[in-house]
Amino acid sequence: MKVAFQILENGEVVPQGYTQIRCHMVFDIKMEDFRRKARLVAGGHVTEAPKCMTYSSVVARDTVRLALTLLHP
Repeated sequence: MKVAFQILENGEVVPQGYTQIRCHMVFDIKMEDFRRKARLVAGGHVTEAPKCMTYSSVVARDTVRLALTLLHP
């Protein structure tokens, strides 16, 4: 069985090649139907991102509409 997280004890050193990040739980109650949700959030903003993952392109809405118009018979 593969382990997703390895929880270290206090004072234990992070293995070489890994970065320690803080995590916390976020709880929410949806007002429409009072559903309860919880998620584990990692503080990834404190780690250095690889250069290849820092660019995000955005397509203009007019470009998408034009492409859909041209593709639709």
